[in-house]
Amino acid sequence: MTQSKMSKVSICGCGWLGLPLAKHFVQLGMETWGSKQAVGPALELAEYGIHGVALSLPLSLELPALSPSTTSFLDTDLLVINIPPGRYAGAVEEWVAKVKRLSAMAKQVGCRKVIFISTTAVYGECQGTVDEWTEPRPNTLSGKAHLAVEQYLRADWGDEVVILRLAGLIGPRRHPIRYLSGRQGIENGKDRVNLIHQEDCIAAISQMTVRWPHHPVMHLAAPQHPSREEYYRQMAQLAGLPLPQFINSPERNSKVIDAGKTCEWLSLRIRHADLLSERPDI
Repeated sequence: MTQSKMSKVSICGCGWLGLPLAKHFVQLGMETWGSKQAVGPALELAEYGIHGVALSLPLSLELPALSPSTTSFLDTDLLVINIPPGRYAGAVEEWVAKVKRLSAMAKQVGCRKVIFISTTAVYGECQGTVDEWTEPRPNTLSGKAHLAVEQYLRADWGDEVVILRLAGLIGPRRHPIRYLSGRQGIENGKDRVNLIHQEDCIAAISQMTVRWPHHPVMHLAAPQHPSREEYYRQMAQLAGLPLPQFINSPERNSKVIDAGKTCEWLSLRIRHADLLSERPDI
């Protein structure tokens, strides 16, 4: 890792992860910019000390078409791209084009570095232990789109971009047990879970602003990987919810995301490592 002096950070997408990340940088005393799609929510970011920008993609490729606030947003030490694709027909292809346009404008305005928040879904068909050198094998539209954006950004930004692939996200008011509680006949209960807490994601991204990593691709997952059946039944019990019921599916060589090297590179200790002991926040 190399020493990195950053005083300004811009977060494209101040949602469930982006907003607390922006608040974290404000607490560190950094000049922090954040985007929302609509003007009202963007203006509301000011109450947290965040310079809010209403950013609707795709951006025009002509610099004069950018507003002064958008130009200021993109002229930054670090741009964190944290916008997932939509779920409507054609959304994934549209999202790829939008992120590419955003990247092009950021480079043109003068952005210095980029962190792209990706997903471990790019490892779709991989089996067994997956480390930072495992070749992606996406098997969903979203996974394939994320990989396409990753490849584009790496070709365009070189050493000035880091791809951070996140496992399933859990944290405040977000947990899969909300949807699995009480369900019957769930398959693949012996597959291992790969999850990461919001706080650990923020800690990892924050560390990159202090020392920029040499490795361009990283991923995050808690080191504990219980089976889906064990984990979700335990979470239902802790939350006082009806238990999900799994059918007796054959055991498969499911993915286990090993983030040991990422943690080593970032000098990161996973705070929410014991997945089975924490009551889900739903």
